[in-house]
Amino acid sequence: MRNLFLGLLLAAPLALAAPPKLISAEEFGDAWPFVPEEMHLQCLPGNAVVVTDPETGRMYGLNGPANAKARQLGLDALDQVWAESSSIPGTKVSVGSVIEAGTKLCN
Repeated sequence: MRNLFLGLLLAAPLALAAPPKLISAEEFGDAWPFVPEEMHLQCLPGNAVVVTDPETGRMYGLNGPANAKARQLGLDALDQVWAESSSIPGTKVSVGSVIEAGTKLCN
């Protein structure tokens, strides 16, 4: 019974979230910051912007509110799917454009 309650408590923020939007490398072009070609973009309660890999089901936080809830939401480390920049070696592609699109889903 306790495990059922805990599971429901952890799933509650996801139940209140707006439906995810499928985004792709094709849509974002050179600004695509992820290794997978497609991701589900979603805004969770509290303006937590996350992406989910549709193939693995793993969810990754993109902004401060999402990262603050990482443990509660069971988020994985973004580094696992964050693409390396081809123009600036040793850095990652900016996730700013995806965060901006996700923030629009919050409204």
